Amino acid sequence: MNTFVILSEWTAFNELAKAFAAGQVRLRVAGLTGSARALAIAGLVQAHPRPLLVVAATLADSHRFTQDLKFFGAPVVEFPEREPRLWRGGRQRESDAERAVVCRRLLAGEPLVVVATPASLDVVLPAPTEFRDGTLRFTAGDSLDRELLVEALEKAGYERTDTVVEVGQWSVRGGIVDIFSPAQAAPARIEFFGDDIESIRLFDPTSQRSQTALDELVVLPLHEGSDQPPSEAPGLLDYLPQVAAVVVDSPQLLEAIDEEAPQRRPLGERIAGRQRLELELVEGATGPARLTLDTRSVTQHAGKFAKVAEEIAGWRREGFTVRLAAADERQAEHVQQILREHGVEAIQAAGIDAPEGLAIVVGECSSGFSIPALGLILLTETELFGARRRTLRRPKYQRGSPISAFTELEVGDFVVHEDHGIGRYLGLRTMAVGERESDFLLLEYAENNRLYLPVDRLDLISKYMGGDATAGRLDRLGGASWQRVKDSVRAALREMAEELLKLYAKRSVAEGHRFAPDTPWQREFEAAFRFEETTDQLRAIEDAKRDMQGERPMDRLVAGDVGYGKTEVALRAAFKAVAEGTQVAVLVPTTVLAQQHWSTFVDRFAPFPAKVELLSRFRSPTEQKAVVAGLRQGTVDVVIGTHRLLSKDVEFKNIGLLIIDEEHRFGVAHKERVKQLREARSTCRSPACATCR
Repeated sequence: MNTFVILSEWTAFNELAKAFAAGQVRLRVAGLTGSARALAIAGLVQAHPRPLLVVAATLADSHRFTQDLKFFGAPVVEFPEREPRLWRGGRQRESDAERAVVCRRLLAGEPLVVVATPASLDVVLPAPTEFRDGTLRFTAGDSLDRELLVEALEKAGYERTDTVVEVGQWSVRGGIVDIFSPAQAAPARIEFFGDDIESIRLFDPTSQRSQTALDELVVLPLHEGSDQPPSEAPGLLDYLPQVAAVVVDSPQLLEAIDEEAPQRRPLGERIAGRQRLELELVEGATGPARLTLDTRSVTQHAGKFAKVAEEIAGWRREGFTVRLAAADERQAEHVQQILREHGVEAIQAAGIDAPEGLAIVVGECSSGFSIPALGLILLTETELFGARRRTLRRPKYQRGSPISAFTELEVGDFVVHEDHGIGRYLGLRTMAVGERESDFLLLEYAENNRLYLPVDRLDLISKYMGGDATAGRLDRLGGASWQRVKDSVRAALREMAEELLKLYAKRSVAEGHRFAPDTPWQREFEAAFRFEETTDQLRAIEDAKRDMQGERPMDRLVAGDVGYGKTEVALRAAFKAVAEGTQVAVLVPTTVLAQQHWSTFVDRFAPFPAKVELLSRFRSPTEQKAVVAGLRQGTVDVVIGTHRLLSKDVEFKNIGLLIIDEEHRFGVAHKERVKQLREARSTCRSPACATCR
């Protein structure tokens, strides 16, 4: 995305770019609102490539600025703050790793935009010369004394472990050295033949299996350097060349004193002598501004797409270029379809610099703006839906699954081998096989028999999970007892399968309401969800809707731990039922949970003509009677209630979907009443945790 091409037509921005290129020490800019600040910074960096530091007040501001700069095409990274000591230990070194990568890129001279907070500037780092000298490089074919390698890795701040599953760890087993350097997204395995490096390969930290071959492995230092006070010790500013400018998100930061770190030198003093760009929203708030770039905020529509479509049509008639930002491809398709249903056709474009007058750009941006001088308007999901969407934070480095990497196994633990049954884990052994050394898991069986299992056959074993692990009995290698156990389990599973087949055979002949495909309102409802859906969540949603559109009554279990998004699955199914003109009942075991669900449903259904009610002891007798009457007359679309919903006086005019939350907490009598409600109706059961049942 070339933002400079767009901004170069803006006279005020050209004046700023000229002063920035000339190296004017202090530039004060007013008028930039929301993400327009990131747009201007991205344009400056593209016009005059050089390193740049952006200082934001808080971590939230730092995340926002980084996200916006990335959206506008700037080469940006966020420099993490120091973690609280409570959370520091031998694992979870991702912040250390991210800082090391930033240092390396800055020392390489990349025109990088680094976003940091004042607290981030306090993080103690090794001096740049020390960082360069401490960076290790390994190439296939090199000769290296492994004892010197071990010493170098410990000096570089890496943690020695039995198995490498996290960044910043290393291990050695015979002629194999595993290292997880921040320079790679996955750990690397160095195989030695004597003192010669025979090969370097990346490997999966979960399966421990080798993958891509590397010609060279760069190992970055992770130690923090000297124990000097932050005011004297090297830090991020020492890695920035003198030509690097500093952008201050708020001029108040220059002299601000942090109550939690009163010894911290003022930011203005720390960046003295560097070119700095001070951003303020209102001209004259902290003194006269050198330049004013007029940008304006845009109206929030909170999911009212008819109004959005009307405003877009008006802007286009006036000659404005309109861009809509959607967090991902799926959300972009949602927005595109919703606008089409309101008579507005928008295409998807690679960036805001696309030639089309109206386009959707995929990417995360915190807030929209308008620039009258350019005739440009940007609408983000904040304006379209009334709130920012929370996305999943994906780790930059792979993480191993402890049990698959056998790090949860301790010497003496019982394990189950697929072919040989229950054995006892006695640890990891390195053995010579021919001219090579390989790793094996040592398993003990009855009569002191032993089995050496290669680590690449780890999929054959699992940890023993049967009740009291100390009461486990070792099987005999080659004995018949394990085979008898497997035959018995197969027979029990076959009997269970037969019962399930009979049950589903009965259900297959039942007829239920066949719901129609998704409506435009359904798409608007789903696009308004302010969190990024997980893959499993999307699968559950699609499965539930497919069941509802089938000829048979839905009977689906949605299982997941607390906070994993089961409620959203139920919400979308409920909306689909309501959109068809049927009623929805949500049965929960407690009044507190009923109140929570009622608040959630009311909030999500607010933009649509649907009535959501609560039926529990929190409501007065008069209110309960009104809700019951509304269910009977069909004026209540969704009801959330406790056992009160199962009372004989509760009748529905046209119930289409029954949702039961935490079904395992209802008794036999309640479930008999539920069966009556479920007869020929779609049912979606969602226990809070599958293991609770």
